Amino acid sequence: MDFFTSLLNAYEKAEEIGLVDQQTGDNEAVLLPIYHTSLKSNGKNIITVKLDQNGSFYKAEFMANNQMIIFPVTADSVARSGNKPAPHPLVDKLSYYVSEVNQSQYDDFHKQLTAWIDYCEEGKVKEFLMEVQHFILQSDFLSNILHSLFGEHYRREGLKITYPDSSGKDKTIDLSAYFLEFSIVQFHSLKDESVTSYKALHQSFISFITANQDNLGTCNISGRTEQITNKHRGLMGNAKIISVSNKIEAYKGRFKEREDVFSVGYETSEKIHLMIKYLLENKNSSTWLGSSQYLINWFSDDLANKSQLDIVKPVFNDFFEDDEDEEDSLVSIKPNEENKQIGSSFIRGQKLFGNDATYYVAILNKTSNGRIALKYFRQLKVSQLLKNLETWQENYSWVVRTNSGKKVPTFNEIISAAYGVDRERYLELDNDSFQSDQYQQLVTALIDGRPLPNTIVKKFETNIKQRQRYPKHWYQVQQVSLGILHKQYGKEFTPMLDHQETDRSYLFGRLLAIYELFEAQRYALDGGSQERITNAERYWNAYTGQPAKMMNHLENKIKPYEEVLKLNKPGIWHKLDKERKEIIQLLTPMYAYKEFTQPLDYKFIFGYYAEKQFYYTKQTKENEE
Repeated sequence: MDFFTSLLNAYEKAEEIGLVDQQTGDNEAVLLPIYHTSLKSNGKNIITVKLDQNGSFYKAEFMANNQMIIFPVTADSVARSGNKPAPHPLVDKLSYYVSEVNQSQYDDFHKQLTAWIDYCEEGKVKEFLMEVQHFILQSDFLSNILHSLFGEHYRREGLKITYPDSSGKDKTIDLSAYFLEFSIVQFHSLKDESVTSYKALHQSFISFITANQDNLGTCNISGRTEQITNKHRGLMGNAKIISVSNKIEAYKGRFKEREDVFSVGYETSEKIHLMIKYLLENKNSSTWLGSSQYLINWFSDDLANKSQLDIVKPVFNDFFEDDEDEEDSLVSIKPNEENKQIGSSFIRGQKLFGNDATYYVAILNKTSNGRIALKYFRQLKVSQLLKNLETWQENYSWVVRTNSGKKVPTFNEIISAAYGVDRERYLELDNDSFQSDQYQQLVTALIDGRPLPNTIVKKFETNIKQRQRYPKHWYQVQQVSLGILHKQYGKEFTPMLDHQETDRSYLFGRLLAIYELFEAQRYALDGGSQERITNAERYWNAYTGQPAKMMNHLENKIKPYEEVLKLNKPGIWHKLDKERKEIIQLLTPMYAYKEFTQPLDYKFIFGYYAEKQFYYTKQTKENEE
């Protein structure tokens, strides 16, 4: 099934289950009814006009910030532009209600509203519309609103209003672009009803548009006979997902007119665009991927994604806690507590979708002010999705600092650790476009059940050898690298020390940890200053490039620290020396081979990490006995 058909089916499924026009009042996204749009208040763009039961003016006030209004639109008005922008049918900018501003716009507005009222047969809806029309046609319509908003002491020049503010100073405001939203207090059944909340009004307008269709033809998406349109909603500003090039060479020779390239029904277009709009605005179904790129996803039986499945940000995103010491984190590791439930790292809420359902995911990218590109679209059975999530979770999770077992790094953590620049607070990546591309690669790999892109894997292999590049955030780079690399090339490493492992890089990594521990434990005698850089850290890059040469160099460097430790903490010295002798014994058979002097591969980091964990875990247990 293609992208547009999937969206159309999703909207029509939403109609069946009553999700369309479902307003909770909690500032949650609303799946709008067709031929309607929404506008969120910023405190300075919407005026609420309230009428009493008799249709007389009651009061006007500026709408509070973050409240949303819903109102009807036409194909011409929803994406209006040019010298003669079409009016909306009922709710619009104040300038459309005042004849002195633009008589032509004023006439078009009332002509359209009158046509709707004449068509309307629903008694209560017709009454609502007539009372609003009666009010806005009154000669004192504007003065009533202004008096309610600003009191008696104001001056008007067109729609520019000057009034005294709270300090008594004159302040001027231009109301021409403010929208008017109408409501009737205690309308029928003593219930306040507004253009936004009145669902019967919405249905009346849908019927009105349907009854006045023309230019009928076959929609290439739905296959139904509909009014064919070439005017489609913008989704990110005026950027459109369905559009035809204005350049004649794009279609001439195959089609007479650009509209012949692709026939889309107006109703189908509305359902597709409103479904995308809802998915983009719903916090559970949309994720920003950087730049102008967004991921949207939904299930055939959980359109709102109330299960809160998030493939980009696994639920356990406390991968790093900067206020903890690395040593403490190693002590608290509990590898056996890994949560093995399928997809557990990706589902925040209760699993509401069935295993036989279908999962849909798409990536949209705003390529210009007028165009949106579909960069990726997949649909797959939930059973396959969960299998892919489980595989990803097993392949790329690693222990964390807390007692919660293994965690999956977020896509942002992977990208930052691979390509980020170490700065004071974060690993930062300045190229939004490049970051968006990496997000897309990760999304497609996870959804398609493929391993992590090799370019990213190789970047981690390089980064772990360049510790000096990460003075502030080495721990983050190390932890993500361990998660990404621990199951590469058919070999698996765990956080536990493997005393039987004879891989050269792994052994050299263990030895590097011993050199670091000798020096760090010597510093601990002086109060445990963790700010001092050990020689193992200082020569990290050189050691990974020339391990045989730097092994001898570091042996000499740590001798003074060994002596002090041997005198003051003989137990610690003995443990470390015992580990060193074991490592040297395992390395000895390799001395004669040329490969012994070659640079280390990625496996050294697992020997280094496991040796440090072994030391700190063992040390803690002995202290507790």
